Amino acid sequence: MGDTPNFRDVRAAARILLICPDCGQENSELADKLRAMSMYYCNGDDCDYIFDLAPGRRTDFGKGFVDACKRFYAAFYTMRGQRAR
Repeated sequence: MGDTPNFRDVRAAARILLICPDCGQENSELADKLRAMSMYYCNGDDCDYIFDLAPGRRTDFGKGFVDACKRFYAAFYTMRGQRAR
């Protein structure tokens, strides 16, 4: 019973097959390695496709900055309008 792998060992050793929609290349990688990555580059010849492994997990810093600027200017113009009265 000590030599049998447990479920975590099997899950860690699992290989994931990513098939590129651009070139059809079959990319095989260990699940644990992919779990730690946010993107994976296709290994096909002259293919520059990138698999997005973390959709929605990344924050869009440009959008966040624009939203912060909008809030700042809205507050600035609100205060400026109150002083003008």
